[in-house]
Amino acid sequence: MNIVRRSAAPSRLVGVALFVGAAWLAACGKGTPGPAAAPPDLVEVRRARVFLTSRAGDSMRETGAVSLVAPSAESAPATTAINVFPNRERQVFLGVGGSLTQASAAALSKLSEEKRAEVLAAYFGPDGAGYALSRTHVGSSDFSEYSYSYAPDADPSLAGFSIDEDRQNGLLQLITDAQAVPGASFQIVASPWTAPPWMKDNGQYYEPGRGGRLLAEHYDTFARYFVAYLQAYQEAGVDIWALTPVNEPMGNGGNWESMEMSPTEQRDFIRVLGPRLKEAELEKPILIFDQNRAEMPAYTQVIFGDEVASPFAYGTAVHWYNSTFRVYEDVLDAQHELYPDKVIIHTEGTIDSVSAEASCNQQCLMPPCGCEELYAWWQDDAWYWEKEATDWGWDWAPNREVDHPKYAPAFRYARDLVVGMGHWLAGWIDWNIVLDKRGGPNHVNNFCLAPVMVDGETDSVYYTPLFYIVKQISSHSRPGGVVLETSVEGSLGLQTSAIRNPDGTIALHVFNEGDADVAYLVRIGEQEATVTSPAGSLQTLLIEPEPTG
Repeated sequence: MNIVRRSAAPSRLVGVALFVGAAWLAACGKGTPGPAAAPPDLVEVRRARVFLTSRAGDSMRETGAVSLVAPSAESAPATTAINVFPNRERQVFLGVGGSLTQASAAALSKLSEEKRAEVLAAYFGPDGAGYALSRTHVGSSDFSEYSYSYAPDADPSLAGFSIDEDRQNGLLQLITDAQAVPGASFQIVASPWTAPPWMKDNGQYYEPGRGGRLLAEHYDTFARYFVAYLQAYQEAGVDIWALTPVNEPMGNGGNWESMEMSPTEQRDFIRVLGPRLKEAELEKPILIFDQNRAEMPAYTQVIFGDEVASPFAYGTAVHWYNSTFRVYEDVLDAQHELYPDKVIIHTEGTIDSVSAEASCNQQCLMPPCGCEELYAWWQDDAWYWEKEATDWGWDWAPNREVDHPKYAPAFRYARDLVVGMGHWLAGWIDWNIVLDKRGGPNHVNNFCLAPVMVDGETDSVYYTPLFYIVKQISSHSRPGGVVLETSVEGSLGLQTSAIRNPDGTIALHVFNEGDADVAYLVRIGEQEATVTSPAGSLQTLLIEPEPTG
């Protein structure tokens, strides 16, 4: 907080860094600075640093500062205003993160040690994105180079259980290296895509049309499989924070590792898993569901309504694949209203099926295939801000024009992060942290984007605009902070969220998806400032703490 002399000119001081110290005040005979020492013509100023990632080419650039002051009689009415309510607290925020997958490990292994360390520091270091959350897969996923489990032999005693596959394929090394980044501090959610095939009714990792179901006779076996996994990882130096019973229990059409689990089946499994974890003194938070937001009520109603399963359930894990643009605020709000003591964490989202051209129509299994020139998009900043990407829904969904229109990848990330935080998401985890320039490796040809793309052949790393969007939110929205209520007056083109961080700073995130700049008045408490949100941008105001005493 600074104190400055109010002039007869405009009352609002915008874009000016103000530094007025105790020496100046003492020279004027005013003593120690503070509200009580300020004469009538002095006003208090609260400073905010401004950061910008935009379609115009800004990559979390600090654009300057604005100063919030008390309004005066000369203040003009605002056409658009953003209100931040510091006394209207919402959820405690756990942070932002990205997933540590075997595909990411493989892609990073092709880089030099220097480049690999650079990428991990960019994500997990305190001077980078400062990721506070992560997710990994228990056994293989589609973003593994092959299918595997930790207990391939049909032995309910799990005598042969081993995580050696993760040691050999680089996944465990990736996780421990991320933990070893100086200053890194993050919590990991672990999710199996499937149980070992012999525990399922189809005896396979997946098959056309279905993933198979966990046999009731192996509920306890699979619960002990979780315990063995947690213990083995703990012995390897990795303390898993939370679990989901299975990734995408409604299935994925049998396109890769999958295991369907209905709401009642998941309830019954948690009734077994919870006590097994408690018995082993591994009482980890369990996040139920782990699929798309629109369908979450079917699972929360059954599981949170069960007096045996509910105490073991910490909250709900959700994904974003129902739609390329909807955040499902109504569903998130309704679920919080029904279950205010259960958190909601976004555990997966990615830009999938990036384009038919980019993946060579997904027919090229072994490059080169005569289409290398089509990979040029992966290093083109402008591409990420254009509505040229597709996703799996655009390719087949009957309602694709409604829920799956073409979209700008950068907008999808910014919208989901900003709007989701404002509607009760307590954490947000991206999918793969790194992929190669083709969007893999992936053993089922399901090529996607990651915020960081790499080319091992040239030892090159490309930080996409998606990286700077996630970094801008993550580095200014710290774990343990409290989300604050915001509102927008006069413009439907701006979307906002705000958080009070543990250090007292308030981060206000403003997303402008439109094609025009929007000037707005930001109000917080009894202070305000005029700011402009550039077209096609994510803007963050980091507002200094209120004075104490």
